[in-house]
Amino acid sequence: MFKRILPILSTTLLLAGAAHAQEGAGTMDQAPQMNQAQEGAGERQIPEQVNAENWAYQEIKDLVDKYEAQKKLPEGKPCSKGELAQCLLSVLEKVVDKYDKEGGGALLRDDLVRISALHEALEGELTKQPEYGAKRASIEDILDLVEPETPAYTYKFGVNGFLRGEWGRNFRLFDGHEPGFDMGQFTWRVKPFAYWHPTDYLDIHLEGQGYGFTGGNGEFDRFNLYQGFVEARTPGHDWAALKGGRQEFVYGSAFIQGADTAFDGMTFDGARLRLKPLAGLSVDLLGGVYAKPFSGGQTGNLWGAYATYAPTEDSTLDLYVFRDNQAAEGEPQRGEYLDTWGLRSVSKLGPLSLEIEPVFQTGKLGGEDVNAYGGHADLTGEFELGGFKNALTFGYAIGSGDQNAADGISSRKEFRNPNNDTSIVGDMHLFGDLSGIDVAGSHASGLQVYTLGWGIELTDSLSFAATGHKFMANNVPTGIVSRHLGIEADFGLTWKIQKNLALTLAYDHFFTEGFFREASGSSKDLSYAYAMLTFNWDKTKRKAVTQ
Repeated sequence: MFKRILPILSTTLLLAGAAHAQEGAGTMDQAPQMNQAQEGAGERQIPEQVNAENWAYQEIKDLVDKYEAQKKLPEGKPCSKGELAQCLLSVLEKVVDKYDKEGGGALLRDDLVRISALHEALEGELTKQPEYGAKRASIEDILDLVEPETPAYTYKFGVNGFLRGEWGRNFRLFDGHEPGFDMGQFTWRVKPFAYWHPTDYLDIHLEGQGYGFTGGNGEFDRFNLYQGFVEARTPGHDWAALKGGRQEFVYGSAFIQGADTAFDGMTFDGARLRLKPLAGLSVDLLGGVYAKPFSGGQTGNLWGAYATYAPTEDSTLDLYVFRDNQAAEGEPQRGEYLDTWGLRSVSKLGPLSLEIEPVFQTGKLGGEDVNAYGGHADLTGEFELGGFKNALTFGYAIGSGDQNAADGISSRKEFRNPNNDTSIVGDMHLFGDLSGIDVAGSHASGLQVYTLGWGIELTDSLSFAATGHKFMANNVPTGIVSRHLGIEADFGLTWKIQKNLALTLAYDHFFTEGFFREASGSSKDLSYAYAMLTFNWDKTKRKAVTQ
């Protein structure tokens, strides 16, 4: 399998480089739709010389006046494509300043939609401006606020994924603590895809996946369908959308429902109905069966409802319920189920953002009634210091445990959030969820996690992050004294080589504490390091640009 993937990867990187070179040359065959309510008769491009009647000229002139940008177009006279880009950059600088001072709520969505279309149409010219590089990351973050639900392209095909070389000391990857054991491994995930959107109300999505590893955990490789679905919307409106087929179910920050992106993902064969009865309100009704082979070894089905209300662009309130009837692969279904009831609140005030998510669980597992709780709270502040953008994060997470679970009697009070690769439990994946951890046959039941993180943008393409997690158990087996599990320190340096190609170098260290030492009889710490290349190459046919 790996031999088959190498030619795909080589072609991908070559094409990504070629695409990057074309962007620098200012090609304009991917201009997005300006107004989805209007239907264009043909595809429009921005010529090298632009007259005052051109759509881009008129849009930029209006934005320059509105934001009082310093660079202005020649009144009523033709100009070059490069001059258009310079004026747009002047507008973008004003937009970034407004966003930094007042937040996303101060920016009109209609303006961002117009700016997004112009940014895509003139990106090749913008990359020639020295000032653009310093603000590019901020500009892309702002424009992500208006990512359209209805794709602005007719078709897209390509391949994305990651290649990761990893090493562990006193740590068996995927399994956990193993004193005296060192291992290396190479892991890959390659996903070829093709999307077709013939109309604004019909989407067809096909995506395969090759996933595998070779090294200390042996050899494994597999290729299969990862996603394949059709989504239909009400024409002319977004009141309702029905998606059917193999698909991911991803919500919120993936604390409860995510796609396990660091490994082989998670998909379901099912359907999702999205309703938007009011402005700012959406309700998803979903259900499906775990789709092998990318189901994390689970069978069974998942059903649920997820509602989101967004009173402003900077705040959301989510309410959800899921019923999970999963069972380990090869085990019979016994009518067991887990109901998860949750609330998630996200709000932003200036440079501060706060996310709170309390969760309760009921159901029946192992013939017993489930009664568990968990959740997390995360506060993030962004600030500029010494000319660099910084971010600080403070977090707390808890999953209920029980003395009976620690002693191997009953686990009905243990909180179970799926192993979704959430950052809450650290970068090493030593802790899969908040239910606890097993060390040398001893079970620590329920977790509390304290998090402190710092990140800095060193340049537009280079960033560094350092995060610490303190882990404590709620209950430990009779005979073990310490509830202190350890401290994980994660360090990562990411280089954005180009728009669709990035390299991450990371080192993580877990300092074992009392419970690990009592349970295993060893005081050895765990280490984990990796180098990961993430890539995405695609060829896109944009929809017609309209005035």
